[in-house]
Amino acid sequence: MTTPAENITKEGIEVKPGQVWEDLDKRGYGRQCKVMSIEDGKAKMQHYARGRLGSKTTVSIRRMHTHSTGWKLVSQ
Repeated sequence: MTTPAENITKEGIEVKPGQVWEDLDKRGYGRQCKVMSIEDGKAKMQHYARGRLGSKTTVSIRRMHTHSTGWKLVSQ
């Protein structure tokens, strides 16, 4: 099965459920989120701290790249 292009970041990383991403925005204070599902080029995520899940958020996969307001992959 092929991965839709909308589920691949600018850096060529395929976004998949179970991955942990870190918010690089300085206002996010290094928060981490775990990908729960992928739908229409958006990642449905939950905040993830000390092994526990918290509130939910949705992030456009187009924003998931290394940049001052982007995201970086922490764990597969």
